[in-house]
Amino acid sequence: MKLTPTFALCIALTGFAGLQISALAASQPGTASGAPAITKSVGQFSFEGYVATVPTDWIALKPSSSMRVAQYRVPANGRAGDAELVVFYFGMAQGGSVEANIDRWVTQFSSLDGQPVVPKIDHLRLGGLRATTVELHGTYARGVGTGPQGAAKADQTLLVAIIETPAGNLTFQLHGDRITVEAHRKSFETMIRSFGKIA
Repeated sequence: MKLTPTFALCIALTGFAGLQISALAASQPGTASGAPAITKSVGQFSFEGYVATVPTDWIALKPSSSMRVAQYRVPANGRAGDAELVVFYFGMAQGGSVEANIDRWVTQFSSLDGQPVVPKIDHLRLGGLRATTVELHGTYARGVGTGPQGAAKADQTLLVAIIETPAGNLTFQLHGDRITVEAHRKSFETMIRSFGKIA
């Protein structure tokens, strides 16, 4: 069945030992073969009985790997490139400790003179769940796994929130050109703070 731009659907994904992950979206015109299907977010991300509000100007994409349970294009304001918001889930007790992940992200960043950068780390509680936020700025060689992968990009920002749910950790990452990420900082913070149990 061919979807129209106004056709609303609920995409339900079942995986990771039966976990239910869903995103409510409206279909957009298709992209070239092999490219992620672009959808327009209408404001909600849910995971195992928890929900978070998604900014309506973020564009939902089909996750590009099985480790990603949600993926969004975060639009630039014309002065820089688009940013990306990714939600990672690796399974119960998988994906490494919070501290190990922070250490790995630090290795992916450097200052203009090639020196290590110091992360800004905070802790908060979201409806009884522990969460850790991390912020890094500098030249960024992004990668998933061990250390940096690919060419490094200057003047980048990474904002992370790791939420410790009963089903395992969810890792929200907003990354991209510093100007774009800064423009969406409040939206990211609002999304994270909205994460809570469905009433």
